[in-house]
Amino acid sequence: MMAVFAAIVGFSALFFSCKSLPAGNEVSAIELLDNESSFYIAIPKNADQELITRIIQNNIEISEKDAKSLSDRIEKVYCGLNRSRNSTEIQVSVDASIPQKYVPSLLNTKNGWTVSKFIPDNSLNVYPVYSYAGMSLAFPSDRLVCLGRDVEKMLSTYDRLFSAEVIYVEENNEETEADKLSPELYAFLEGADSEIRFCANKPQSFLTILTGAQLDLKLIDVSGAFIQDPKFNKQYILNLSFNFKNETFLKAGKSLLTLAFGLTNSQSEIVGNTTLKINGIKIDKNQLYKLLSL
Repeated sequence: MMAVFAAIVGFSALFFSCKSLPAGNEVSAIELLDNESSFYIAIPKNADQELITRIIQNNIEISEKDAKSLSDRIEKVYCGLNRSRNSTEIQVSVDASIPQKYVPSLLNTKNGWTVSKFIPDNSLNVYPVYSYAGMSLAFPSDRLVCLGRDVEKMLSTYDRLFSAEVIYVEENNEETEADKLSPELYAFLEGADSEIRFCANKPQSFLTILTGAQLDLKLIDVSGAFIQDPKFNKQYILNLSFNFKNETFLKAGKSLLTLAFGLTNSQSEIVGNTTLKINGIKIDKNQLYKLLSL
């Protein structure tokens, strides 16, 4: 997640040093993510601004006051992750607005940054791409930051959506549609407002991180939300939805999950033949911060 806030700090540098693109369609941050990540999370400011402030403080050298000021300018962070044994690959799109007083010197050559120019196919627009230590980031508009995996692909998506008059051949449209998030996942993440929402398309590794146990549950995906506990401001209520491959796996999985989570203070419910919902799991905020490697 360090790259998210390198991008946020760098956002102002580009905004105030480059000419604005001509008027076009409004593009939302979530539209820039592709469907190639195994885990997605949406963190809105309304859900927990303290979380965003902590991320900033933990990843860049900045005072608590300045970190709070930066987090005030962030509306929502969308992130896709692919985790392996040795590394974490990220793709991030941020909805943010940073005033001129935060214009940094972070993205210059003195600090090790290099800049290249990217022109999407069938476009006249030029987008600077900043690179440092294997990380790439770009700022397609004054409201968006994109970074991590396939930044140029994200810029191409932005340019296509922004430029209403650009006409693409049919096969390119089909390829673009194939790269998009599913409508269900898109709506789920975009709807995050007062809660942190996530979805794991490869849920086995996610469950290992969450429970500390190796659980082979034959799952299609796991989704859920962290909601601020109204009674304890240092605690979240975690609600989870497990989508199993079939009814047989659901029955076996329910017992394992009950044991893994210790569901004395939560409620479980079977929906249809393949979905198990577990609501009301209490989790300390610090556990969440550690889980997200922040």
